[in-house]
Amino acid sequence: MCGLPRCASVFVCVMLTGATVAWPAPVTAQAQRGAIPSAPLDEALEAFARQYGLQLVYRSDLAQEVQSGGANSGLSPAETMQQLLQGTGLEFSFLNDRTIAIFRRATGDDTPSPHSPDQAPGNLPDNDREETTGEANVRHRGMLARFLGAVAALVSGTAPAQETDQSQETVQLEEVVVTAQRREERLQDVPIAISALGPEDLAKASVTDLAGLRGIVPGLTISYSAGINSSNLVSIRGVPGLTSPIGAGQATAVYLDGVYLPRPNAAFFSLDDVERLEVLRGPQGTLYGRNATAGAINIITRNPGDTLRGGFDVSYGNFDAVNARGSLSGPLTGGLSAGISASYDRHDGYFTNTVTGRDIGDRESHTVRGSFRYANSGETFSALLSGDSSKNSRQEAFRAVYAGGVYVGIVDPDQVSLDAPVQSYTKSYGTSLTLNYKASEHLDLISITADRKITASDIYDLDGSAVPPALLARSYNTSKTFSQELRGVFSSDRLNVTAGVNYFNEDAAYRLGDPAAPAPADTSELNAYAAFTQIEYEIVPKITLVGGLRYNKEDRDFVVDYSRSVPAGARTSGNIEDSTFIPSAGANWKLSSDFLLYAKFGRSYQAPGFNGQPGAASGLPNTFDAEYLNAYEAGIKSQLLDRRLTFNAAAFWYDYKDLQVRTVTAPGQTNINNAASATIKGAEVSLTAAVTRNLTLSGQGAYIDTAYGDFCEPISGGAPLNNDPICADPTRADRSGNRLNLAPRWSGSVSASYLVPVGTNQLTFSASYSWESNSYFTAANQSVLGTSGWDRLDSRLSLTLKSGLELYAYGKNLTDVRYVGYALPGTATLTPTVVSDPRTCGAGLRYHF
Repeated sequence: MCGLPRCASVFVCVMLTGATVAWPAPVTAQAQRGAIPSAPLDEALEAFARQYGLQLVYRSDLAQEVQSGGANSGLSPAETMQQLLQGTGLEFSFLNDRTIAIFRRATGDDTPSPHSPDQAPGNLPDNDREETTGEANVRHRGMLARFLGAVAALVSGTAPAQETDQSQETVQLEEVVVTAQRREERLQDVPIAISALGPEDLAKASVTDLAGLRGIVPGLTISYSAGINSSNLVSIRGVPGLTSPIGAGQATAVYLDGVYLPRPNAAFFSLDDVERLEVLRGPQGTLYGRNATAGAINIITRNPGDTLRGGFDVSYGNFDAVNARGSLSGPLTGGLSAGISASYDRHDGYFTNTVTGRDIGDRESHTVRGSFRYANSGETFSALLSGDSSKNSRQEAFRAVYAGGVYVGIVDPDQVSLDAPVQSYTKSYGTSLTLNYKASEHLDLISITADRKITASDIYDLDGSAVPPALLARSYNTSKTFSQELRGVFSSDRLNVTAGVNYFNEDAAYRLGDPAAPAPADTSELNAYAAFTQIEYEIVPKITLVGGLRYNKEDRDFVVDYSRSVPAGARTSGNIEDSTFIPSAGANWKLSSDFLLYAKFGRSYQAPGFNGQPGAASGLPNTFDAEYLNAYEAGIKSQLLDRRLTFNAAAFWYDYKDLQVRTVTAPGQTNINNAASATIKGAEVSLTAAVTRNLTLSGQGAYIDTAYGDFCEPISGGAPLNNDPICADPTRADRSGNRLNLAPRWSGSVSASYLVPVGTNQLTFSASYSWESNSYFTAANQSVLGTSGWDRLDSRLSLTLKSGLELYAYGKNLTDVRYVGYALPGTATLTPTVVSDPRTCGAGLRYHF
C-alpha cells in the first residue's frame, strides 16, 4: 500500500497529463511469455503487460502513430521492453519491481536512465537484498528520487507517471487468452462466439467435467446418457447430431490439446490441470473439419515448464460422493520438464430400486495424465509428449414412464424398478506428440501426432419395470484412431495465415447382445484427408477481411453382419466415398482495442455414413448422405467502462440441408434418413460486470428458433404420427415446422460472486441460477419425450486463507428440480427414460501453487 503523498502524486500527474496505465491481467489469465509480434506500440505494450504481469505507465500521446518492431520469446522483462521500444525514441525505467515508466528523454534532462536487465528490482541478486537499515534507507530514497523524477518529467511532457491505487486494478475484468483460431489471441479479439472458462471459473461453478457446462454457456445443451454406450449428446444452437454408436460422427467436435476425440464420452473426465475450456459456438468447418457442424469444444491442459506448479482439490458430499484431483509439474534438467495429474470421482446411487430395495445409479471413475516437455534455451523449438488413461464405471437406471399402456410420467424421481443388473464401463486412453518450431519471427510450425482408443460395454434393463422377462440390451463398442496434423501459422501486423493438412484414421467395431452368444456385429474403417487455410488481411486500418477454405476427402469401408443374430439376418457390406470443399468468409471492424464488430459466413459438413442398427429384418445396408449447414452470423464484442464491463452479442441464421435424422422403428431396429431441410435462427448475449472490487455479476442468454423444412418421416411405434399431418405417402408423417432435437427456445443464467475480506483471508460467495425452456428428443416433438423445461440453483461458499489454502462448501440443484434428461423411443408405450440428478452438496479443500 503506497503512502498518501505517493498516491496523490500519481493522481495529479495522471489527471494533468493524460497518462495511460497498462494494467496486467491477473496471474490466472496471463499468457505464456512468448514472442510479441510487430504491432502499433499501444497494442504491443498491452501484450507485454499481460505476459509479464507488470504495470506500464506512460503518456498516451507517446504511443500514438508509433509502430513497434515486436520482441522475441524467452526474454526477461527488461530485454523485451528494450526490443519493443527500439527505434521509437522512447526509453523506460523500473520505478519498482511491478511498475515500468516509459518516456521520451529530453536533451540534458536528469531523469533516471533505464535499468539494465540485471539492475531491475525484480532481478537483483539475493546478496543485494540483504541490506543494513542504513543501506535500505538509501535505496528507498533512490527509488523515491527515480519516481519523483519520472513524475516531474511526465508533467513536463517527457516522462510517465507511477502506479495508481491498486484497488483500481482489481476492479478491471481479467484478460483471457484463447487459441480458438489455432494461435494465441485475446478472447475479445476473436470474431467467434466463444465461452472460455479458466480454473477459477470452473471452481466457482463446481464444474468437474464437460457435463457441468450445461446452463452456464449460451446455447449449449448436454443430455444425460443417450442410451448408447452411456454417451452424452452435445448440442450447440439447436444442432444435436446423431446418437449412433458407429458409422456416424457427432455434430460438436471435441478436442483435447489439439487432438480430436471422435467419441464425446471420452472427454467427460475430471482433471486438476485443465488450464482452460473453450466452447466455440457455430460451425467451425474450415479450421476444425468434418464434424464441427454445431461448434467445437477445446480442452486445454497446462503444459509443464520451468516453474514448479501443482495443487489438489478434494471434496466429500452427500451420497458418499468423493472427488479428488491433484497435479504437479516442473523442471527436470536441460530444458526438460514433466507433469502429472490424476483424479478420482465416485458417488453412491441416486435412486432406490424397488425390486431389490438397494440403491442404484452409482458411479466410479479415475483418470491419470502425464506429460514430458522439452524446450531449447530460446524456446524456438519445443516437444510435448503426453499420455492419459481413464476408466469409468456406472449404473444407468432407466425408468418406465408408461404403466398398463397409460403415460404416468416419472412419478417418484428417486425410485426405479429394475429386475436385472445394469452396468456400463468405459475405458479411454491415448498418447500424443506435439512439436512446435518457430521458423522465424513471424512463422510457427506445428505437428500433432496422436493415437487413441476407447472401449465401452453396457447392459441395460430397457423396459425399466419389475415385470419379467427383462428387456435387456447389451452392447460393446470400440474405436481406435490415429491422427496427424501439420500446421503453419504466419502472423504479422496486417496479415495472418493459418494453413495445414490433416489425416485421420478410425477402426471401429460394434456388437449387440451377449458376447457369449450369437449376436449382430458391425465393423468400420475410415480414412479421412483434409487440407485447409484461413487468411486474415487488414485492408485498411481497423478493417480486416477473412477467408478460409478446407478440402475434405474420405473413404469408409463397413460391414453390418446380422447372420449370427436370432433370428438370422443378412450380412451386408459397403463402401462410402465423399469429398467436399468447406468455405468461410468474413469481415472484422476493430473500432478500438475494446470494441469489435464482425460479420461472417461459414459452411460446415457432417460426413455421410451408415446405420449400424438397422435390425435383422433389413436386407440392405442403410446408408445416408452428408449434411450441410450454411451459417450467417453478425456479432459484437466489447469492453466498456475502463474494462469493468464486458458485453458480447451475436445473431445468427442457419440454412440446414439434408439433415441426418435417426428414427427408432421398433425395439432393436432403427433407420437413418436425410431430412430435406431445416432453418435455425437466434441470438445470444453475455454480460459480465465488475461492479466493485468485491462484486462481480454476470449473465447470459440464448434464443433459438428451429424448424424442419420438408420432412416426411416413416410412421412407426418409435415415431408415431402424434399431432402431425400425413404426407402424400400415408405411411409417413409430415414433420415440417417441428423443432429440432435438443433445441430449447430459451435458455440462460445469471450469477454473482461476492468477496469479503476477513482479516488477511477472504470469503467468497458465488451463486448462479440457470434455466432452459422445453426441448424434445424426437422429430415428432412428443411431450412425453421431452424435458418439459427446467431451472436450477447452484451456490458455493469459500474461505481462502493467507497461505493459499481454500476451504469451500457447495450446493448443486439446491431446489431439487427433476426432469427428463434423455428419453429413448422404442414403441408407443416403451420409452426408456433417464432422470436428472437430485440435489447434491458437500465441502472440500483446494490449494494450488
